[in-house]
Amino acid sequence: MSYARNLLSRNEEVVYESRQHWFAIIARTWVWLLVAIVALALVIFLSGSEVVVNETVDGVLTIIAVAGLLGAIGYVGFVLWDWRNQEWLITTRRVIRAEGVLNKSVSDSSLEKINDARLDQSVFGRIFGFGTLDILTAAEEAGGTNTADFPMIADPVRFKKAMFDQKQMLEQPELAQPRYQRAGPPPDMQRAEPMPPRAGSDRVAIHGDDVPDAPRAAAPPPAAPERNAADDLGSTLERLTGLREKGLITPEEYEAKKRDLLERM
Repeated sequence: MSYARNLLSRNEEVVYESRQHWFAIIARTWVWLLVAIVALALVIFLSGSEVVVNETVDGVLTIIAVAGLLGAIGYVGFVLWDWRNQEWLITTRRVIRAEGVLNKSVSDSSLEKINDARLDQSVFGRIFGFGTLDILTAAEEAGGTNTADFPMIADPVRFKKAMFDQKQMLEQPELAQPRYQRAGPPPDMQRAEPMPPRAGSDRVAIHGDDVPDAPRAAAPPPAAPERNAADDLGSTLERLTGLREKGLITPEEYEAKKRDLLERM
């Protein structure tokens, strides 16, 4: 974890992070870059097969050129290391500026004490996205020294907007959006128990089969099929016809019985 993040208090979170623009590296090292270029060119020139002055002078110049080249490379590397260790943070409570490679320097300003901010951007700063941001607190407006300025900060407009947005959320909590809630583990699923059958349901018999020794309701007796009057007449006539063919009744008796049955319909 970074040095500045170790200084955060309980429930304090980083909402925006920035550092100096990479143009700041060129502004600090352009002289040493020229020294490195000249030293490299001199080393290449003196390492040729021909002697420029004499062997002693050429050797001394070569040593000086190599030392200058190594010193320039070392300084540029140190500046890059220092640039990478810059931490300009906006948290939920304050603005933090942490710098330094071995020796750390940290300054912070509470968001509640920030009254205003001044932004200076040149033409090149607007083109390439850098500027100088000065934060004004109540003590500074009263004549104190400014210790929270951010020279050549990258994307200063976004940094300023994020700072004042967080200041407004701190002073007016009702405007703050709800924090992200991590999804907890899903609850343990319970097996669904079968519901007991309701009275009059067709599932009573099925439910009773699943329960051992469950008393079963007696099946109702089958209903007698309804007989049609026409069917009764037909069967009676068939019996009379059988009796007539067997000679048990006369044709006159058969006609009389048939007429009597038809009158009853």
